[in-house]
Amino acid sequence: MRAALRGELLDRLYGRDEPAWDAWVAGLSAAERDELESVLDVYLRELDGRDAEQLAGLGRALGIGERSRRHVADGGYWDRSHALVWLALLRDAPDRDLLRTRCTETPRERAAAARVLYAAGTDDCATTGVDLLLRDDPEPFSVFGVDTLYRVAERDPNPFFERAATDFAAWPPALQRQALLVVRHLTTVVGGADLSWVVAALSNPDPSVRAAAWRALGAYGWNRRLRDAVDLDAIQAEPAPAVRADAYRALGAWGDAAALGALEAAGTIDPDPRAQVAAAETLVAQRGPDAAPAAIDPPRATDRTADAPVRPGDGGVPATEWPPFGVAWDWAAEHARFDRLARDISRDRERLYDEVRG
Repeated sequence: MRAALRGELLDRLYGRDEPAWDAWVAGLSAAERDELESVLDVYLRELDGRDAEQLAGLGRALGIGERSRRHVADGGYWDRSHALVWLALLRDAPDRDLLRTRCTETPRERAAAARVLYAAGTDDCATTGVDLLLRDDPEPFSVFGVDTLYRVAERDPNPFFERAATDFAAWPPALQRQALLVVRHLTTVVGGADLSWVVAALSNPDPSVRAAAWRALGAYGWNRRLRDAVDLDAIQAEPAPAVRADAYRALGAWGDAAALGALEAAGTIDPDPRAQVAAAETLVAQRGPDAAPAAIDPPRATDRTADAPVRPGDGGVPATEWPPFGVAWDWAAEHARFDRLARDISRDRERLYDEVRG
């Protein structure tokens, strides 16, 4: 039965000017209609453009759209979830009030409802989609939910940024990190959107949120107004080494003289070995492994924190022996040289392989 239905479907889709779905479906048995829905489900996931639009007509002929609306309105959780999947596949957005009243109980339903609007390409995809996702004390999303939030925000970032500017502080840290992840990947589509809340997140009580804010800001080196709002001198006062490491990587992504100067000034005296390695690796990536960091004045013993290691210039060690970055720079430079060597070898290997094969 499935083979026969698949063959007929493809013949009507590609072999005729008009597929005449209604007439075909009217002559099918209940069992054939059920099996045809399974075939349609497969093809709607694989095809796009005009083919998908034509197949949506088959979905209407089978009554899937109307049945899905009834399940959204009256069904339980799993009925609603299954119905939203079908509506997204058919690019068939239902009434928005129906989505707001029936599809915001869980993060999964919120994401599915917003995805229907995205798939259907509705004019209110961004405004209603963001409202469905982030209204009324939202909870953190799955990967699918974060991807949906990104997609609807990419259509029009303003509703997302306006909502975040108002509600970001009230969200749980996990959702704050997800919002900052979306910001990180929106980059140049943001236009003149309000990003002040991203800068404010650098002072968030949760270090994981501060780190996510730095990772987001790393993608915005082109935005001078945003960069001017960031206090680079505050990096040295950041208590969490992992956050400082993400700050160093963000400055490296910006890559101009001011950013690299701030990176070098803070990274050279960073008391945490891992954070200092992150700073050294970032500078080496910008300047090359054969460059040398600028000489610095050694810190005074009174400037050193209690858990910082003893370095030259402390405890009677001569200041003239103070190496900028110390072993962190040597570590980063050696890894960069090895990476370059490995790439050169790989390139030569491909060249020799091509010569032998030729």
